[in-house]
Amino acid sequence: MVKQTKKLSTKTTVAQINATDKFPITDANGVVSLVTLATIKAAIMDGASLNAMYDGVFIMYHRKSDDFPLMVKPHKWTSIQSSGEIADGVVVVEGGKCLVVAPTESASKLTWSSAAISGGGTTTSDRVTAINDWNGKTNTAQQIAHSTSSAVTNTASYAPGFCNLYSRANANGKGLTAGKWWLPSLGEMMMIYANMTKINYALSLINGATQLVEEAYWTSTENSATYAWSLGLINGRASYTTKASGTNRVRAVSAFIA
Repeated sequence: MVKQTKKLSTKTTVAQINATDKFPITDANGVVSLVTLATIKAAIMDGASLNAMYDGVFIMYHRKSDDFPLMVKPHKWTSIQSSGEIADGVVVVEGGKCLVVAPTESASKLTWSSAAISGGGTTTSDRVTAINDWNGKTNTAQQIAHSTSSAVTNTASYAPGFCNLYSRANANGKGLTAGKWWLPSLGEMMMIYANMTKINYALSLINGATQLVEEAYWTSTENSATYAWSLGLINGRASYTTKASGTNRVRAVSAFIA
């Protein structure tokens, strides 16, 4: 008896699986059945809740009907966004702290200032002290106030100024507009790094958002007049960079406020 085999024709690789698609499975007796994507997902998850994996991360928006600040779990955002709402950013709640991460960042890497300057923010050369700095809002306000014609910090070309001028408005022009954002402190950036995967998932649901990348980001924690601290989101390395010549990525943060 000659065993016959069937040769499958070349098939196009699909980039997306639809909820209506079905897949063949073979049981121990060789019986082939078709199962749905939902059945496969349920078996893989084995009762685990995908939504629970993103506890502590939310998407914030100012409701266009009354400009009221709200935040929802990521799985609810797609339908809300479809109704015309605009995301302020991704909220991280952890350890009694609440931080809003901007949906986008500077288009290119920026310097911190145009020249060496004591910006008036938390200043330390001690790594542990720097990591425990949670004063990003106060730091940035001081650094904007200390800007001079010879040492500029307050324009969008520099890290503190970019964050201070950042804005996210709803359909009414309300929301987390300019002046409500700041350059995160090293402690705040550490919080972002610790939740980076969850934040990036939430960012992937927001129209026009860009994800955090595994590169160095500026912080508002200063080392000296010459240097400011930065954090590498590839390995959590906290180091200091020359304010006037070093370039890093810049991502603004804010608070859950009206």
